Amino acid sequence: MRVIVTRPEPECSRWVAEMTSQDISAVALPLIEIVSIPFAFDARQNYDAFVFVSRSAVDGFLKVVSKDALQAKRCLTSGLGTRAALIQYGLQADLIDAPDAASTQFDSEALWQLSSKRDWSGKRVLIVRGANNLGEQEGRPWLADQLIVAGAIVDFVAVYERRLPVLPDASREILQNPREGDVWLFSSSQSIEHLKLLVPTRGWKTSRAIATHERIFISAMGAGFGEVKITRPVLTDVLATLKAY
Repeated sequence: MRVIVTRPEPECSRWVAEMTSQDISAVALPLIEIVSIPFAFDARQNYDAFVFVSRSAVDGFLKVVSKDALQAKRCLTSGLGTRAALIQYGLQADLIDAPDAASTQFDSEALWQLSSKRDWSGKRVLIVRGANNLGEQEGRPWLADQLIVAGAIVDFVAVYERRLPVLPDASREILQNPREGDVWLFSSSQSIEHLKLLVPTRGWKTSRAIATHERIFISAMGAGFGEVKITRPVLTDVLATLKAY
């Protein structure tokens, strides 16, 4: 059995290294390319809170904006990796709202269970996210809608683009000649959409996959994968799911 990890870099190579250290055969096939893009940030807006949708959002924003802009500000994120990135940049852990490691989900709904208890009336919130390859901001509006209903004033900024990757020869070899025992690891529905674009004529009826959220599971089943299991996006859970195959 070989695991094909499809996360964007650098997370893709990090997950492969961690799996390899656990004696799991794994290869990197990042099906989303993250590219930083120019953006404008007006510190005079004096935001009360910042929402970061991913580690890429943290990196893209704080490579341009001083972390001083976030000092003593509430930060919200739904992912453990994104929370860790904020802490690595020097943000205070007690000022970060994020589902804890024992959470059954790492998404906007789980995050809002924590953050909905705060008073958002009149608070200014900036959501830092990505854009598609047309430069259009993308992402689920659900959390923004909850904040607005709670009285917050919400702005958005895109600091990176998620693009269809240009694959090197080694990655194309994995894509064109998958093995019978391969298990595809998907952490984004967009990875599945890109996979369909890269090999549009291939059927996946005999292929296996792991999805890290129910929405991704639905996308993988819709793409035709014959067997898909759901797990939390945590390495220990992924390894346990792999052992069940």
